[in-house]
Amino acid sequence: MTSTSHNLLTAYRVFGPVDVKNIRREDLLMWMGGLMGLIVVIMRYGVPAVSGLLETRLGFDLTPYYDLLMSFYLFIPGMMAGTVIGFLLLDERDEHTLTALLVTPLPIGAYLAYRFTLPLILGFAVTCVTYPLVGLAPISAVDLIVVAGLASFGGPFAALFLAVLAENKITGLALTKVWQGIGMIPLLAYFVGSDWQLLAGIVPTYWSMKVVWLAAAGEPYAWHAVVGLGVNLAVLWLALRRFSTILHR
Repeated sequence: MTSTSHNLLTAYRVFGPVDVKNIRREDLLMWMGGLMGLIVVIMRYGVPAVSGLLETRLGFDLTPYYDLLMSFYLFIPGMMAGTVIGFLLLDERDEHTLTALLVTPLPIGAYLAYRFTLPLILGFAVTCVTYPLVGLAPISAVDLIVVAGLASFGGPFAALFLAVLAENKITGLALTKVWQGIGMIPLLAYFVGSDWQLLAGIVPTYWSMKVVWLAAAGEPYAWHAVVGLGVNLAVLWLALRRFSTILHR
């Protein structure tokens, strides 16, 4: 085992139980976990019910847009996980925990790796479990792994967005709405049927959305998955550099 992986595992052992304790004592963070389950139930049962009403009352068939609805859903697990971690980061910043970490034996890089791989892993796992439960636009297991992998980057992005820009939890709540708006912009690309759609690719969330649109339609998506991975990694690297700069001021 390399020293890097050893330090990361140490960070998980040290900070994991502390995070669980902190989340349990915060009603807001616990509420967000429950909200995730509620969204799954609404998507699974509510959307088909609304679809039936629209078909009966207005003659409008919503089912061709199920892949669009599922691309919207993809944004939610990572955002939820990242928001929870972002609020924990705000607490640590206010309590000067982050400053203290700079002089501890555990490398700050290991802490940052823990802090931002955690929402990545949580977003991936929750997406893999709940996407089939919602079941509006079925895709294969391989497709799901690719889609969940790309969508999971939304977790560290949301956490970094709050950690870099929010002054406190109050502004953090407002900034979650801003992040939701930014992340949802690529949904508009669904209605653009030309290469102009790729302009939405400057927003990282576009790529997981595009892949699920293609996968649900049975079309190839390898090129979009590779480019999307590159875009997400590049944006994550830039965001981490910015956060590291702020941390060392």
